[in-house]
Amino acid sequence: MARIDRRNRLREFQERLAERLALAKSAPVAASRLGFLIGDERWLIDLSEAGEIVPAQDIVPVPHTYPWYLGLVNVRGNLISAADLAQFAGKAPTRIERESRVVLFGRGLEFNAGVLVTRMLGLHSMKGWTAEPEATSFAWQGARWRDDQGQVWRELSFDALASDERFLRISPL
Repeated sequence: MARIDRRNRLREFQERLAERLALAKSAPVAASRLGFLIGDERWLIDLSEAGEIVPAQDIVPVPHTYPWYLGLVNVRGNLISAADLAQFAGKAPTRIERESRVVLFGRGLEFNAGVLVTRMLGLHSMKGWTAEPEATSFAWQGARWRDDQGQVWRELSFDALASDERFLRISPL
């Protein structure tokens, strides 16, 4: 019974988030971004690049792949690749916890993949945020921002990540 209740709550959360995303996409281009944690780092992604958000607990490993390639997730009969962005960038692996999710690439990118996130942080308006100067290590890393509470955020580009040759090679074989 608890499992059914948990699924219902997750479904309601996803429906509310989908409504908020749709509303945000129709809003002026201001600076609304979807925020999430990967490890202890705060990330932002443009809503036009973000797709569905699914639980991370159902990832099926694929043998003979790099450690950052976590495996496949079945989303309504479609197999989606799941990757650990932190590990891909050479950092410690992201732990899969109860609140962990896989944020899928948006349909417009035509790339069946997603990245593991520790926890969703919702939609954020970047109004009043300040840019932090810093060189980026990867083409898919965008600008750094400091919000009005002093938290540092990094922009992520799924479009650039989908073009990264290293990200496209999931196996050393």
